[in-house]
Amino acid sequence: MLPILYARRRPSHQVLKPIHQRALWLVYFAYCPDDQVAIHQIFTLSRLKDMGFSVFIICASTSPHSVPPELRDYADALYWKGLSGYDFSAYTLAVEAISQHSAGATALILNDSMFGPFTDLRPFISSARWDLTGFTAIRLNENHIQSYAFILRNIDPDRVGDLRTVLHANKAFNNVDTVILCQETRLARAAHRKMSVGSYVYCDGKTINDPCLQTPFALLDADFPFMKRSLLGKMQRFQDPEIVLEYLAANDHPLSEGKK
Repeated sequence: MLPILYARRRPSHQVLKPIHQRALWLVYFAYCPDDQVAIHQIFTLSRLKDMGFSVFIICASTSPHSVPPELRDYADALYWKGLSGYDFSAYTLAVEAISQHSAGATALILNDSMFGPFTDLRPFISSARWDLTGFTAIRLNENHIQSYAFILRNIDPDRVGDLRTVLHANKAFNNVDTVILCQETRLARAAHRKMSVGSYVYCDGKTINDPCLQTPFALLDADFPFMKRSLLGKMQRFQDPEIVLEYLAANDHPLSEGKK
């Protein structure tokens, strides 16, 4: 009943730069509600291009005409979507597009809630053991992959069909708690019915619920590629913001001066 109660129409979208056949795509969801590209987004995109990825950007902004022009410099493919629907509406759009125009490809799918990457992502992709590979997985609510970044192999129409209970064809959710409950926490469960699923890091909840919040510096010291942006915002109670800024400075991130 809950998904039906909170379901809304999927946001509109438009193709600005079409996707073509590739063996590997790096999908990046950029949320630009003020129609401006942010410093942290440019840092991420610069790193992705330096690694040689074909980058597929899904940009959420107020209209197709308001997509920040800087994004075109980094995009091998570029789609606009409306502001509603959170990141899973972007993921749905990206997976559908790849299945139709680049069938069989692998994609690393990433949203802009993280700083980084601070280490090379290519070894994570080449060593991924599963059809759906998370960077971190936790037991909170249920065993699930955290959806800020994950790797999905062999994307084709059948794979999309396998994930339709999460990547919905005709609806989206505009409430963050509902997105977490009905999409993020269910992604691994839905995938496991038809494919192999795993993660590089798993926390069973006995001592740590969310490693990205509770042990971010240990992860970075172990060459983990990402750090949550919310550690300088709504989740800064978990870590000293000064230490967060020190890590950003050590990685030449422009936000190391404390700009948000």
